[in-house]
Amino acid sequence: MKKFLKKIFIMIIISVIISIFISLTIVQDSKEGKIQYLNHLDYDVSVNRDGSINVVETWDVYVKDTGTLFKNFSLSNYLYGNITDVKVKDLENNLELTQIYQEVYHVENNLFYALDVGGDVFEIAWGTGMSGSSGNRKYQVSYKIEDVITSYYDCQEFYWKFIEERKNAIPVKSLTGKITLPQGVQNIENLKVWGHGQVNGNIETTSNDTIEFKINNLRPGAMLEVRVVTTEDIFDVSENKQRQYHNIDKIIGEETQWANETNRQSMITRSIIIAVYMIVLIIYIVKSVKYRKINKKENDGIIKKELKYYREIPREGDSTPNEAVYLYHFEKEKLETSTVQSEMVASTILNLCLKKIITLETEGENIYISIIGNGESLKKEEYQVYKLLKEASKGKEKLEIKELNEYAKKHYSNYSVYINNMVNETRNELYNMQYIDKKEENTYRQSKSANMFFNGILCIYVFLLTFLAIIHIPSFQIPVDISLAIGWRESLTTFTIGILPLIIVILYSLYLKSKIENKIAVITQKGYDEKIQWEALKRFLEDYSLLEEKEIPQLAIWEKYLVYATAFGIANKVIDQMKAKYPTVFLEDTWDEEMKKNYPIIYFSANPIYYSTHTIGTSTISMLDQGVSRAYSTSVAQIAIHSASSGSGGGGGFSGGGGRRWRPEAGMGGR
Repeated sequence: MKKFLKKIFIMIIISVIISIFISLTIVQDSKEGKIQYLNHLDYDVSVNRDGSINVVETWDVYVKDTGTLFKNFSLSNYLYGNITDVKVKDLENNLELTQIYQEVYHVENNLFYALDVGGDVFEIAWGTGMSGSSGNRKYQVSYKIEDVITSYYDCQEFYWKFIEERKNAIPVKSLTGKITLPQGVQNIENLKVWGHGQVNGNIETTSNDTIEFKINNLRPGAMLEVRVVTTEDIFDVSENKQRQYHNIDKIIGEETQWANETNRQSMITRSIIIAVYMIVLIIYIVKSVKYRKINKKENDGIIKKELKYYREIPREGDSTPNEAVYLYHFEKEKLETSTVQSEMVASTILNLCLKKIITLETEGENIYISIIGNGESLKKEEYQVYKLLKEASKGKEKLEIKELNEYAKKHYSNYSVYINNMVNETRNELYNMQYIDKKEENTYRQSKSANMFFNGILCIYVFLLTFLAIIHIPSFQIPVDISLAIGWRESLTTFTIGILPLIIVILYSLYLKSKIENKIAVITQKGYDEKIQWEALKRFLEDYSLLEEKEIPQLAIWEKYLVYATAFGIANKVIDQMKAKYPTVFLEDTWDEEMKKNYPIIYFSANPIYYSTHTIGTSTISMLDQGVSRAYSTSVAQIAIHSASSGSGGGGGFSGGGGRRWRPEAGMGGR
């Protein structure tokens, strides 16, 4: 427990340091360039009986290095009349700004203009006096727009896009608005309102003549649109805004369709999130129960046995040297190819010789392999070695063992594939025989890495908590909103708190999983029983001369012994044991053609000519082993060389979007 708490404390310290560093980086980055950030934006709209509107916008804005603020209106579609009576007031100083009548890029402090600036744009722009400085400012922008209301036979409509999509460059922390009608409707059911834009907005009728709307964290580029429809005639609109047809049913149908689509998408998204959350939560609850049960076990369930010596070859006639090597070295994790490949290949070559698939010959310092049989009846792992020898021989009658190294140098990828396939096929065979439990092997491997994932997830979540606490400090809020996105802090808060139950369950599950390592039996009881037989056979072969054996094994048995002695890397020791029991096989006079045919492994291993010209401690088997080991090392080296010189390319992506313009737009920004 003390170690665990110490680990948590260290993680918190590291997370705080990283969080502070990232937060300060965000603050530093936000200092670069101009900044406009609306703490609050309020619209007060009075709709007049003649169909015009008077709008008062109140801006509570933070600016940095921004000398001019502006908002503009599109005049391209002529769906409304003139914009008049524009005024701008500095609320900080209670000062009416002076109007100028020409467009300038940078408006001087306490001045503003309201003009058609070309491109069918009407723009209101005013000076802030904040070039080269920063701070909060408050302004009131008022104006009148004529011919806004549209009248139909069955309804009258106020449809206004306060902010056009992609036109607003300023993030808005909080936006509110109020629309006041010239008179109240007699029946509030005859007053219908809708809002379009971000789904987190809200609009409602607060009385029979007032509509209010509100939205938080309006993103730059987001749209804000309000539609108010009354089936009572309360406006006297101009002729050019009167439409000679009914429209209420179309409006309601249109809004219903949009609302249903928005609700459908929102419901689908919400359902998917909840479903994924619950599925993951249930999965880890089930895993926690499972790991808790495993942890209650005393051990892995394998009955351990003692077996000092074993003179028989396990599953004789069906077992292979590869299976012996794999089981002998296997504990609970997959065998690495590089550690046993030379023993596996060399012993398999000897076994192919024993099965009369190939022959082995020595001529001076050289070892030759000749393929004389068909390998289709071999087990899959042995067949990989057979294919390797066949391909390396290139159709020649004899393959010198040194040529295997040349093949590995030129065809390093193929050589590596054959060796890996050999090991994989061996493992698959042990899976099929139920000597190794593949499912338990995966669980064990996950258990080994569970502690790493536990630390990683815990560290990330602690980082989120500390980072969240830091960015809620007032001095960090605006830089975070500007650099990362408006509303990002609130979204991160919701996310971090929302996943807390899931994090607790996942961490508990990983904690339990990390403790089950010694309770998992990757090797089955059947596999364990054979494993100790192979271990005992190796000891028997190593200690044979020390044992009081009354029977001397036949040469045919020694042939098989040599195959597995090579697999265990003790061939030279076994050859010495055999020499003590059968000294005559090391004499040239002992061997005739019949003997060579019946005992090819013995003849290859005890070749009198070879031993008469070489020093003690060397053997043809060790030469064979060295040859295949050298070839494997060559293939690995070539793979490394060619991998280091290779490269990759990449490309970029693209994004797009679109929409339709429903009504007049308004944009705002700074420069």
